Amino acid sequence: MNVEHALLTVADGQSEKFEEAFKAAQEVIVKADGCLFVDLLRQTGSRTSYLLIVAWASHSAATEGFRSSEFFAQWNELLTPYYSTTPDHIYFDLLSHFPPDA
Repeated sequence: MNVEHALLTVADGQSEKFEEAFKAAQEVIVKADGCLFVDLLRQTGSRTSYLLIVAWASHSAATEGFRSSEFFAQWNELLTPYYSTTPDHIYFDLLSHFPPDA
């Protein structure tokens, strides 16, 4: 499993619209081959800083599959208008997950 991590910074005053758009965007990304789950966390005490976590079956599912698909275009169309900076995406290989069934 490969886990994508992205720090998202949303423009001031756009958090509610971003969070609403994310509801639609998550329905898009989970249709991509190899997407296992997607989580969005908002930084405590902040209305503009978010952490995106996406689990993929493999690194190539994210970088070659999703990023070259129509789903990626839809994802960007929904979310990009709200970013104040371009997000950096970092990928991690899962070494441990405990408890195993969670």
